[in-house]
This record gives sequence, C-alpha cells and structure tokens, in this order.
Amino acid sequence: MNTTSPQGLQISTPTDTTIVLTRTFNAPRRLVWEAMFTPDRMRRWMLPPPGWTLTTCECDARVGGKLSVAWKSDEANAVMTLRGEFTEVALHEHAVHTETMALGSGQTVGSLVEKHQFADQGAATAMSITQTYDSKEDRDGALASGMDQGMEACYQKLDALLGERS
Repeated sequence: MNTTSPQGLQISTPTDTTIVLTRTFNAPRRLVWEAMFTPDRMRRWMLPPPGWTLTTCECDARVGGKLSVAWKSDEANAVMTLRGEFTEVALHEHAVHTETMALGSGQTVGSLVEKHQFADQGAATAMSITQTYDSKEDRDGALASGMDQGMEACYQKLDALLGERS
C-alpha cells in the first residue's frame, strides 16, 4: 500500500496570460493519463457545474484528435461547450490541445492552449496543467470563475476512482 497522500490543487500565475495548476494523484502515471483522456473514464469524474448535466464527452488524444465536452442546464434550455484539438501528444507524458468554451449557439466565452504534463513521483503521479490565455483579462476571468473549486471537486472524485483500481 502506498503512503503517499494526494495533494490538493495548487494554482500559480507565472505570467499575465498563464495559469499553472498542479495536482498529485496516488496512482501510476498510465492510470492518471487514461483517466484524463479516455471518455468513459472522464465521464466518471468530470462533475458538471451545479444544475448542469454532462451530455457529450469525446476525446481523441492524438495529434489532430478532437476534444468535445458539453453540458446542458437542468433548468434553462442553455448549453455550454468546450471544444479543442490536440496539437502535441507524447503518450503518458504530455499533451497539448486548444480549447474554446462557448455558451448557447456558439458565443465564445474564452479560448486558450492547455498543456498537460505527467511525472512519476514514486508510486504517485504529479500532473501539471499550463493554461495560456489570449489576454490578462481572459486569464483573470478564468481565475474569478471559481474554476479552482470546481476542478478540485472533480479531482477528489478522480482520487476516489483511482483508489478503486489499486
């Protein structure tokens, strides 16, 4: 049994247009990678915002592959989508993709480039995500959105799912 404890989400802003998110998971790198980029596994931990339902989850983590996630409001007839394309992939090591978030019929609310990096830390895996935004305003808007609490809630769910596999 591994005694390494997962670390909560850590956030830094090294430049005016970047956010770096780091998190450690108590699982081998291959399992963390698969959880992050395999649709049937993503659906198990990607919690939608309160009052929303995950309706689409597609991910093809290879160069030129697409990322498509969509949520529908339970109350209103509203839709939120996240779409992107993978531009760089080294299996179990790193992946880079574009990401565009839109509301309703395509009103873009933000776009960025996201790089995931995975590193062994003994039996645990350190994951780092660098998000690069078009402007400081876009980056600050993402920070103000409560993304940290939403992501950490998802990652706590992922911790539990990864623990089931050991």
